[in-house]
Amino acid sequence: MSNILDETVSTLQSALPPVFAGLALDELTGGAINWRTIQNARSNPDIDIPRECFIYSGRKVLVRRDTFLAWWRTTLRERPGYDKQRADHGA
Repeated sequence: MSNILDETVSTLQSALPPVFAGLALDELTGGAINWRTIQNARSNPDIDIPRECFIYSGRKVLVRRDTFLAWWRTTLRERPGYDKQRADHGA
């Protein structure tokens, strides 16, 4: 089951540079990961994105690919989260 997810992360790991500007995230991932969403998550105390995922150059936020993708992998799933709910309703 996690094979598809691991392959997805591995593909992104091959495509992304080791460190890149956060503002480039949307373009570098083909829109799969949205920088604005990541920034919102970083400001939400209920979402724990490890601080090690980011470094700073002045005001510019840089993303450390490997630590970021390790965290992002924990957010992935193969099926939509509503499958169980729909199954409970006979759908």
